[in-house]
Order: sequence, then C-alpha cells, then structure tokens
Amino acid sequence: MSAATLADLADPWAYRTLGELCDTIGPRLAGSPAMARAVAWAQETMQAAGCDTVWTEPVTIPHWTRGREWARCTAPVEFDLVMLGLGLSDGTGPEGLEAEVLAVRDFDELDARSAEAAGRIVLFNMEWDGYGPTVQYRSQGASRAARHGAVAVLVRSVTANSLATPHTGMMRYEEGVPRIPAAAVTVEDAGRLQRLADAGLQPRVRLMMEARNRGETVCHNVIGEIRGAVKPQEIVLVAGHLDSWDVGTGAHDDGAGCVIALAAARRLLTGGGRPDRTVRVVFYTAEEIGGIGGTAYRDAHRDELPRHVAALESDSGAFAPAGFTVQGDSLVVAAVAGHALAVAALGAGKVSPGWSGVDIGPICKEGVPGIGHRVDGSRYFDYHHSPADTFDKIDPGELARNVAAVAGLVRSICADPVALRDRGRSAAAAGGGMQPASR
Repeated sequence: MSAATLADLADPWAYRTLGELCDTIGPRLAGSPAMARAVAWAQETMQAAGCDTVWTEPVTIPHWTRGREWARCTAPVEFDLVMLGLGLSDGTGPEGLEAEVLAVRDFDELDARSAEAAGRIVLFNMEWDGYGPTVQYRSQGASRAARHGAVAVLVRSVTANSLATPHTGMMRYEEGVPRIPAAAVTVEDAGRLQRLADAGLQPRVRLMMEARNRGETVCHNVIGEIRGAVKPQEIVLVAGHLDSWDVGTGAHDDGAGCVIALAAARRLLTGGGRPDRTVRVVFYTAEEIGGIGGTAYRDAHRDELPRHVAALESDSGAFAPAGFTVQGDSLVVAAVAGHALAVAALGAGKVSPGWSGVDIGPICKEGVPGIGHRVDGSRYFDYHHSPADTFDKIDPGELARNVAAVAGLVRSICADPVALRDRGRSAAAAGGGMQPASR
C-alpha cells in the first residue's frame, strides 16, 4: 500500500467533518432552515479544505413541510402506529381522517379487490424484493389506490430489516388522480394490520398529517474547485448530495458522500500537490425530492460540459468499499478499471458497467462519463431514510478507506495523459443500467 494511501487512512479529517455536519447541523430537508445552515457550513468547510474557489448556485425546488403527524389503530384493538409521512404527500387536514384498512400485498391484489377500496385506507404490505422493485409502492401507491377511491395509503417501509423504525422517502401524484395522504409504517405494524385483516377483524386506522406542499422556494448547490496544475480547463467532478430527509441526521444518505468527495479532493492537495486537472466538488441539493439539483447543474453548466472529462458520485453510504460502476461505453469502463488498480488493496478494485448516480445522471446523459462509488450495501437499507441514519452508524475505518479509494481513483484519472472522456465513444450510448426507480 502506498504512503499516500496510508496517509489517507490515518487522516481523521473526514470523520471529524462528517460528525460536525450530522451533529451540529442535523437533518437537512431541502428548503428548510436547517438546509440553509448546511449550505453556509458547506461553503466554510470547502474553503477550509483548500478549495481555490467556492460558490453557490440557486435551485428552484418544491417546498414541502412535514408538520405534526400520528396514526392509531382504533379497532378491533387500539394501538399507536409508528409512522412517517412520505415526502411531498398532502396532509389530511386538521381533523384527520379515519377509515377501515384494506390490506394488500401488491398492485395486482389491489386491482383484483378494487371494488373494496372506496372510502378505505389502503395498506401496501409488500415483501422486500430489493430497492428498485419495492420502492414503486412508496412512489406510486397513493395514486394507484386513489384511482379506486381510497382516502389514504399506508406503505410498509421500504427495508428488509426493521426494529420498529419507519422509513420515509419521496412519493409522486399522478396527474388527474385525487391527491390522498400517504405515509410509511413500520414492517412490524404493517404485519400486524395485515394479520388482523386476514383474520376478518376489519382494522380501522385514524390518521393525522399536517404535511403541506407550499409551492416553490429556492435552495442551493454548493461548488468548490481545486484548480488543475497542467490542464486546468479540464474538469473532474466529484459529488454527493447535501440534502437529507428530516429524520435522522443524514449520515450515510448522503452526508458521508459529500464528505468523501471533499476529503478526497483535499487529499489530492495534502498528499502531493495539485492534481493535473481541475477537481470540482459539488454538493447537490434536492436529490431526495427528485434529483432537482442535478438537473439544475446540467442546465447551468451546459456550455462547459464538453470540458467535464468525468463525474463521480458517492451516494451509497460509508460502508466498506466495494468498487465502482461506470456509465459509459466499454472503452470507458476498461479505462476506469485500469485506474481502479491503484485502489484494489482497499477493496475498491472491482469495476463494472452500471448506473452512476441520480445527481450526475443528467450530465452523463449529455456525454460525460459517470462513475458510481460503490460500497458493501448489505446494511444500507436498514438505515435509509429513517431516524436511525445517524453518525453513530459510521465506522471511522470504513469511512477512511472510502476517502482513500475515491482519492486514489480521482488522482489517477486526473494524471492520465488522455482524458477519460476521450477514451470512449459516448457515455450516453451506454444507457443507464442500474438506475434506481426512485430515491
């Protein structure tokens, strides 16, 4: 292992910085006062890390607030439900609502029992089948149920494991379909309601949500640059998203990704001088509510996209490094695999074709080669979008290995005499394999 990599592993800066973000700023819902504090913190932290230039760019986003919320089973036995309203859901109104529960396991069962849905709260008690197949119930469930006259939906949390912890996330309303409230409940409470329904006991739930969609507001992407020493006009972008849900403190999703990106860029300076190419660190906003910051960045920088030779996104948490996926043609994948040999000893040498990331996806579709930073994902969805995504779940050694892996890969890409983009025919031609259905 190189001396530079050993220095990466010994440097506590990333762990200390992530702890500061999580514990002193906390959850960072896009458009909230906490997110505004996070933007100011990010600018100061980028400057302290050694960025030559730091600036913000405005992004117009939907303004959603959660407010107070609760749910309670009122029959045949009374008990409180542990719940979280889904992001961008409308509320119930101040009086709340109460209705009998129609428990279904999938969309096919809902359609088969559509005559029973009118006036009821539909519970989607779907089995975990990986994130992509399962998250559709969270994102589409409200409108699918509303088509049949349901008054609200409850969705089993999108996770394989639960210790009575609900997991929120974004939902969407379909045009022309009534907008009904939507909330996530724990795996345990979904199972209990299902069993009551299966026994013919006709469970009823009272739901109250103050959630509101308040129109539009302005948030910001935060950008810092370390100018390249040889080819400063060529840009290697390294990114995470600064926003999080308003529960937990966004440690793995995606405070870790932001800190990994910035710590890796910082390490290029402290570990041997300036990189050959300019490294641009981007902390995107509003990823959780539709990837809006990524689209805004593409639109604001469209004229300079030909000078972006690569973009790397870290948004998989800070577990043990597992390599990289590459959105690009076979020549780009092969080139990244060659660069990753420098970090194979860290467990990050595996490179395969695949999706790069929600935030950099828009520029990758314009031809910028995209790289997704990958980690051991076996525990990620235990914490994802839940109150449990907190700093105590971060292992300092695993975080340091990720910083070293990203720093090593970016260092190699910056030093390559041939730009990564020039090695491939077109990143856009590769499509998007592994693209998630929704955040």
